[in-house]
Amino acid sequence: MTVFKEGREAIPMAPQKKREKMTSVDKRMTPDRRVNPDRRRSRPALNGLTQVFNTSEACLYLRISRPTFLKLIAAGKIRAKKIGKGWRVLETELERFLLTGEMARQ
Repeated sequence: MTVFKEGREAIPMAPQKKREKMTSVDKRMTPDRRVNPDRRRSRPALNGLTQVFNTSEACLYLRISRPTFLKLIAAGKIRAKKIGKGWRVLETELERFLLTGEMARQ
């Protein structure tokens, strides 16, 4: 391909490759660069220490809704610390809650 500019000689340009269209399967297989799932997650335990979960992570771990989780904290069935606007709870505390079966006693 040749491009002409005013008052200059023709400048040859390299031909451009055509982009192949991505199929829906290709789109599902490529990772989404905008979303990093590990960004807000608790880090793995170091030196035998337990993980600390925030409210949404604890709800996913227990498979309960956020209002239910907050009610359990208010009732004293789950021990948690309020840090800033959110709650933090240890993984061992969630395991204790699950093993004691306090949810069934409501």
